[in-house]
Amino acid sequence: MARNLVEALKAHALWLNRRTGGIRLDQPWIDFSGIRFAHCDFRKARLPGSRFVAADFSDGNFAEADLFAADFDQATLRRTKFQKADLRGSSFRGATLVEADFTDADLSGGVLFDAGGPQEEKMNRPFGSREGADMKSADLSNAHAAGSVFRGVTLTNANLRNIDFRKADLRNSDLTGADLTGADLTGADLAGANLTDAALENSKLEGANMVRTIGSIARLESEAQRDVNRMIADHRKWVATNGVEGTQGNFTGLDLRSLDLTGYDLSAAVFKAANLTRVPCKGATLTLCDFTDAVLAGADLSGAILKGAMFKAADLRGVDLSNADAGPAEILDAKRRPTGRHWPANFLAAKLRGAKLAGTRLDSANLIGADLLDVDLTTASMVDVRR
Repeated sequence: MARNLVEALKAHALWLNRRTGGIRLDQPWIDFSGIRFAHCDFRKARLPGSRFVAADFSDGNFAEADLFAADFDQATLRRTKFQKADLRGSSFRGATLVEADFTDADLSGGVLFDAGGPQEEKMNRPFGSREGADMKSADLSNAHAAGSVFRGVTLTNANLRNIDFRKADLRNSDLTGADLTGADLTGADLAGANLTDAALENSKLEGANMVRTIGSIARLESEAQRDVNRMIADHRKWVATNGVEGTQGNFTGLDLRSLDLTGYDLSAAVFKAANLTRVPCKGATLTLCDFTDAVLAGADLSGAILKGAMFKAADLRGVDLSNADAGPAEILDAKRRPTGRHWPANFLAAKLRGAKLAGTRLDSANLIGADLLDVDLTTASMVDVRR
């Protein structure tokens, strides 16, 4: 490694530690190709357009570094940290990124122009990709990429087994032929992504946005649906056996719009922040369920049993609660004997605008801060309601 670069790295280390003589590493277009430099510390360095082709920077740290349009093709980057790094327009074709950490990194599109070289070539040599980083055939197995931006990234035939893509932005990414076995895509945005021939066995897709997804959308939906159906079956067994068998259902954050819960007994299930828009729940028993921050706009809850249910800050606009029972739930002891105490339903700050409440029982319910615009309460029972 050139002496001047060694000195620059020493100065950068001093800068990171706020020591005298420290200078931030700021060297665009530098070429590290073929170099082996494990455990390097390039945190917050400015290296746009730099080349790391076939280099080995395993266990290195590029957190918060400017790596705009950097070239990591065929590089070995095992366990390398890229948290919050600017990797727009970068290339990782054929790179080994096993257990690398891309948490909150940005790998979306970006093109950098080389202002160096002969005068006639200035601003005419683009580096990077307008569509997102190029990670064709890269190995990102067990990598961490929660909350990262992989928008428009090319991941064709990439090894993404067990990758953590929770809440990642994967819009318009190309995952054709990618191996996503065991990947965690909970809450990820896959809108417009291409999943043709992608392997999705045992992947987690709860709450993922799959609008306009190409390829495996039907399989994705069916697998997610099977998981939800299994959870519902386990919860119903839990209710029927008073908790002896089965498991309490926790549907927090899930997209449940495809369900039909008509007549189901899902008492005490948790639906926090779940999407139940227009879901049929007519006559369902939802006693003591938690719908905090859930979206139930336009849902049919007519005749449902909602005793003691929690609807804090829930979106219930246009919901049909006709003849539903949202009165207080009776509290039982460990032997399921009445204690004489009751738990009221809670609609604190709920959006009930335009809801149908004909014949609805709301006795003792908490309606403080609820939006009741365009709601007819004429025939609703509201004994001891808090408003």
